[in-house]
Amino acid sequence: MAVEAGDFLRSLGTATAASFRAIGLSGDAAIGNQEADRNDDAGGERRIAVACEGRRVIFTLAAQEARRLGSMRLPSTRVQIVFEGFSAEEAARFLSCFDARYRRGGG
Repeated sequence: MAVEAGDFLRSLGTATAASFRAIGLSGDAAIGNQEADRNDDAGGERRIAVACEGRRVIFTLAAQEARRLGSMRLPSTRVQIVFEGFSAEEAARFLSCFDARYRRGGG
């Protein structure tokens, strides 16, 4: 994702709440159960689990890098997303809503 880890984390509560609502769950529970577990020993990798009504989404953020486009540098963070307790359709709807929250300038 073309985002700094700090910006990703600042937007995570709002994005996950909206995404849980998109599959018919309470958005308030998503914000209330957000927990961050930093694993700085693993090269700056961070793992965040967000739970709502018995389902979890686990985000693993790799160390931040930079993409170069000519003389311009953009932040780049690899994000792995794992769904627990979701059907394939629910995971796709969650991800579609989540992606829309993070889209900035098409990136």
